[in-house]
Amino acid sequence: MKYQDLIEWVRRDAELGGTREARETVAAVLATLAHCLSPADRDRVAESLPGSLENAAEVPGPPEIRDGAGLVVEAGHRLGVGAERARYLTQAVIRALRAGDPALVDHLRSTLASDVLAVLEPTGEPPGRAESVRREVPTELSDTDVASVLRRLPEWEGDRTGISRTVRLPADRHDPLVNQVQRVAAEFNDHARVSRSGDAVTFTVSTGSGVVTEPDVRLAERIDQVVTDVGSGGRPG
Repeated sequence: MKYQDLIEWVRRDAELGGTREARETVAAVLATLAHCLSPADRDRVAESLPGSLENAAEVPGPPEIRDGAGLVVEAGHRLGVGAERARYLTQAVIRALRAGDPALVDHLRSTLASDVLAVLEPTGEPPGRAESVRREVPTELSDTDVASVLRRLPEWEGDRTGISRTVRLPADRHDPLVNQVQRVAAEFNDHARVSRSGDAVTFTVSTGSGVVTEPDVRLAERIDQVVTDVGSGGRPG
């Protein structure tokens, strides 16, 4: 595997701005993947890499990342990007590694946990979708990202088009709850749709024509706080 071929593949595939950005992306993703591997498997990866990239796989300690969500979080932290962009860039590096050394990627797939492998499966989503070009346009989350969010927010349900939570409370608590949620949504420059049926209030959050974005997730977390504050004593739906 040639260093220049690997870097250039990632630069083109991920539509990065230049060689330096591609090099930093490859190094960050390799270091993140290395944290999923045993020391012996890290050595196997390092031996297969061009000399200038060997150090990226030489991380200390036992495996620390054990699932796909952890991989995305760590890659995003290293790269300074959101979850969906981190997943896309990781996939771009995996594709480049496969082009240069298919046996290495086959070894990774035989070693990594199945949940990590799910994150590494290419989705075909273009970079423009994976990361908003303009700062004011939030990043749309993938099915994998939304599933991870719902595991973290067990009272919520839905998919990449919108997530909802239903709460059952005495009628006299409905208005205070809804009013507080709408105030919080305004602070986020977001909107929560509200529907009522009997003692149940359902909040649904999404962006634009029906996608879930990172601000929607933050709003859902705040709604959980409001439900706890206003609806203490109620029965979560």
